Amino acid sequence: MRLSLGMLLRLLGLPAKADPGGSQLDNDRNSLIARLRGVVGHRNVLSDANTTLPYRTGYRIGAGDVLAVAKPGSLVELWRTAELCAACDVIMIVQAANTGLTGGSTPYGSYDRPVVVISTLRIDAVIPILGGTQSICLAGSTLTLLEERLRTSGRVPHSVIGSSCIGASVIGGICNNSGGALVGRGPAFTRFALFARVNAQGRLELVNNLGLAIGDDPFSILSALDRGEVADAKIENPQQEACLSDYETHVRNISAVSPARYNADSRCHFEAAGSAGKVIIFAVRVDSYPAAKSTATFLLTTDNAQDLADFRHHVLGSFRTLPVTAEYLHREAARTAATHGNDICVAIRHLGAARVPLLFAVKRHIDRILRRFGLFGRSPADHILQAIGSVAPHPLPRSIRKLADQCEHMLLVTVADEGIREARSYIGVHQDSSLSAHQCSSVEADALQRLRFATAGAMVRYCDVEAAAGPLVAIDCALPRNARDWQISLPSGLAGQVLISAAYGHFLCHVFHLDFVLKPGCDPVQFENTLVQKLHSMGVECPAEHNFGHHYQAPENVVDFYRSLDPTNSLNPGIGKTSKSKFWN
Repeated sequence: MRLSLGMLLRLLGLPAKADPGGSQLDNDRNSLIARLRGVVGHRNVLSDANTTLPYRTGYRIGAGDVLAVAKPGSLVELWRTAELCAACDVIMIVQAANTGLTGGSTPYGSYDRPVVVISTLRIDAVIPILGGTQSICLAGSTLTLLEERLRTSGRVPHSVIGSSCIGASVIGGICNNSGGALVGRGPAFTRFALFARVNAQGRLELVNNLGLAIGDDPFSILSALDRGEVADAKIENPQQEACLSDYETHVRNISAVSPARYNADSRCHFEAAGSAGKVIIFAVRVDSYPAAKSTATFLLTTDNAQDLADFRHHVLGSFRTLPVTAEYLHREAARTAATHGNDICVAIRHLGAARVPLLFAVKRHIDRILRRFGLFGRSPADHILQAIGSVAPHPLPRSIRKLADQCEHMLLVTVADEGIREARSYIGVHQDSSLSAHQCSSVEADALQRLRFATAGAMVRYCDVEAAAGPLVAIDCALPRNARDWQISLPSGLAGQVLISAAYGHFLCHVFHLDFVLKPGCDPVQFENTLVQKLHSMGVECPAEHNFGHHYQAPENVVDFYRSLDPTNSLNPGIGKTSKSKFWN
């Protein structure tokens, strides 16, 4: 299953004989950049500090130095890149879209070995199989691309673009057990994956649990996938689902004291699923679902939090058909998204979600150029985009702008097919209560969804462009399923440190994202630790779906899972605030 180092070096035209002087490892590291360029091409290996900055800096937190950034363009190139890095005993951090919110796909501080970031974005193929009921997604495939490939089959994927960023990757979601917006699906998960791990002897080995009979060695398997040669006849277990199939029953258990989904849940940890970068994932096999025949979207607004608690309890306990999504926005979050995320709303509206990753690439290029002149700090393009957003029309149409701003709490509920009648019935019974309901036109619904998608990025933007802003603290939490009091209130000692805040999330799953821009001079670490301790005392789990990254301390069961995948601690070390040292020492 492995290509030997000697064979690899001969393929690259490099000497295979080891240096008897004992400095071979250092020599290998010093020449690694040249070797990587021999594998993926000169322009696809970055080593300059300015050009590597977007790859070694987290979307919200985290940054560190790297020896190089390698960008393979095929699975075979990814394998050769990883084998070179393993042979030279360097740390590998495999990165797709770099849209994670907890610093989990970038370096963080210093390490005991050099670091190479491997970007998989050039390996973005999706191969529908079994009539579109499942798909093979390669290392850098995005949710947007998967949605597009399934559309002709009348199918939709497990996850859709949610609260964090546009352009998120399929495999990134599975690595992090991301939950997303869809009520009935649960954490991203697969039983079928093709991945490589660094074994206890420091050698790279390929594990083929994709359920495809397409070869017996790494190069035949990877080459077949690179060519898209996946005939249905080669699928070994075509009837078996890839996902966890009991989430709807699980989320409906509104008497349970545990959350519906959270990152420390061992039920969701299996090989690639929940692996958090501790293996190198080449491809996954994922399920799809029939698209709805018809949908309707309702905007529920209220100043009484109990109204939404009652709605959640009734829907999960009594509705025969769960809503497709039920996205919560606090008024302050919606206002910040409108003022500091409007450029994203404009881009999605006029270009579509599929084009937004390209815009992010352009943004990185602008940043790289303007940083050389010392303009606008770390993110000069954000100042330009903010200026564009500030002169663009408001992201919401006039027909619902006042409605969305008049109450403290907003719930955007999308229902489908048989669920439409149930939603209308509930709203009709409660039309005289303090809960206001508006059935949205397609234009209104799309605008509200865009605003919801822009929220997390808007808080990052606020910190980047506003001189009065202090540090950002972002909490990702899951409330117990039986909780009726769902609002998180800050102790007075913490509340006084907050400049602006945003609360938003996936309401029926009781997953919330709490973002706080602190006043200048406040200590974000102390603020976060105090708040997380308070949440844990309430039975709230952190994190819920953004994974531990370098933001949260992983519990023992998660650390044990990471160690089983990566015994030498060569892949993404330090994740979950674990050891960064070789062999976990």
